[in-house]
Amino acid sequence: MRVRLAKTAGFCMGVRRAVDIALDLRRKRPPLPIVTYGPLIHNPQTLELLRSRGIEQVRSLDEITRGTVIIRAHGVSPQEKTALEGKGVTVIDATCPRVSRVQAVIRKHAGQGHFCVIVGDEDHPEVRGLLGYASAGGLVIASPEQQDLIDSLDPTREVCVVAQTTQEPETFAGVVDRLRKRGLQLHVHDTICDSTRKRQAEIRSMANQADLIVVVGGRGSANTRRLVKVAEQAGVRAVHVETADELPPSVFSDAGIVGVTAGASTPNWQIQGVISRLKEVAMSRAATPLRRLRKAFDVSVMTYVWAGAGGGGLTAACLTLQGREVTWLPPAMAALFVFSMHLLNRVMERTGAVRFNTPEIAAFYARHKVFLTALGVVSSSIAVLLGALVGMYTLILLSTMIVGALLYSMPLSAQRGPIPRTRLSLKEIPGSKTPLVALGWAMAASVLPVIDSWGELRVPALVCAFVFAAGMIFWRTALSDLMDLQGDRIVGRETIPILIGVKKTERLLRRLLIVLTVFPVVTALAGWTDGVGYLLALNSLALGGVFVVYRRGQLVDRLVFEGLVDGNLVIAGAVSIIYAWALGVPGKST
Repeated sequence: MRVRLAKTAGFCMGVRRAVDIALDLRRKRPPLPIVTYGPLIHNPQTLELLRSRGIEQVRSLDEITRGTVIIRAHGVSPQEKTALEGKGVTVIDATCPRVSRVQAVIRKHAGQGHFCVIVGDEDHPEVRGLLGYASAGGLVIASPEQQDLIDSLDPTREVCVVAQTTQEPETFAGVVDRLRKRGLQLHVHDTICDSTRKRQAEIRSMANQADLIVVVGGRGSANTRRLVKVAEQAGVRAVHVETADELPPSVFSDAGIVGVTAGASTPNWQIQGVISRLKEVAMSRAATPLRRLRKAFDVSVMTYVWAGAGGGGLTAACLTLQGREVTWLPPAMAALFVFSMHLLNRVMERTGAVRFNTPEIAAFYARHKVFLTALGVVSSSIAVLLGALVGMYTLILLSTMIVGALLYSMPLSAQRGPIPRTRLSLKEIPGSKTPLVALGWAMAASVLPVIDSWGELRVPALVCAFVFAAGMIFWRTALSDLMDLQGDRIVGRETIPILIGVKKTERLLRRLLIVLTVFPVVTALAGWTDGVGYLLALNSLALGGVFVVYRRGQLVDRLVFEGLVDGNLVIAGAVSIIYAWALGVPGKST
């Protein structure tokens, strides 16, 4: 069974903006309590998570007496907004900009005395809010079949026609056609959101290839229900689920290709949970050798065995850049350090972000916590023993790095104050994760292997190797932070993308990628590092392909993605070892 994920699946711009506003507000600690006027979005799981962060919802104005009120993504009527502001509370408007545009259109035409027709669902909160702007009169029409409503319109009045932003284009076109046949003077504004158009168009395209389409999203979400309807109209079987638990394997018994899409209010972690469940079903049908191979790969990525191999590869590259012989000991020591520290950090994870970013990994760690903890302790102990074999300074530096890495994750004190109650740690320092991870890897890969060889040090080469390693790992970690953005926001973790924004982070990564490609070439030309820098530049350039995959905006198999990123470091090490062996610089790798 093959799984194909729609590029448009997941949060639309308006929903993402509303959730970000709410979570950022929680982080800034405004006047309490914080409530949303009605459900912020139509996804019960996300609303429950907001509630766990101390953001409740109220359904009537009478429930609001103090604190901060967030206006939902669907917007409210001007009358309700005025009433909110009159209560003396802090009002934060999280209305989707697309909805705000429709409100502005209706307001403009109402000011000219035009009647307003809204093509949409009368009971939908967005439509109820829009109708409040039709001060010159308005009517909601759900479909072209409601001819009685169309016939009730006054033919002497000019009519403004708009659409609920998540309406089906065919329905909107059908209503407009009926209105024109009625002989009305129309001002038509197609206000259907581009995201809605793309989702529905992609469903129709996917229906030509898939045997089954799984639509993920809240049952109260109108746009999610429409996706199910569009799929069925396209002639393909569709299943609507909110979570992966609603997916019995029997549903896919005769499906060769399964398409997956999600409503505009569905968070990434719910989609990833469904994808993981589908992957389990697909692997259960695969041949035994292939199934075992994929399982081994997944476990190696989840437990950071593969990341450790990347650490060893990066160490080999740094040694070769410095013109040093590559023996087995330094890469093994660095690999064990990277492996054990990442493993123990994940085991000690207290914020719960992994539950939302990678549910599959969270479940794995919950099942094997004791064993993985023991494995991490044993691996770090072996790394220390290897450090002792290298020399005293190596042992001291490595021990200091291990203690520092463990202290970074350990809770230091209880946070006092409003819900949620968490544990403070060095990890909670805003933006600290990415640079500190880069520093730890770079020290292990470039400084640790040579610190006991002061007399043979080439300081310019050491500095260049350190900068190259730190840049590579900074890029790797920041990209991971971009993919983990939703879960990190939920738990209040302040990573670089959250602090400076997605666009600035992406721009930073593009520029860093250019630097990482040019830097080893320039340092090799200047004679500061060995000629392997020319080859390592190609390694850095290859990361551009990884970035393109990310930029496509499509959720991918996260384990495969992480395997590709760390695999690039493994390849860098292999290239460096082959280079040293082939050219004998300064002595063949052993």
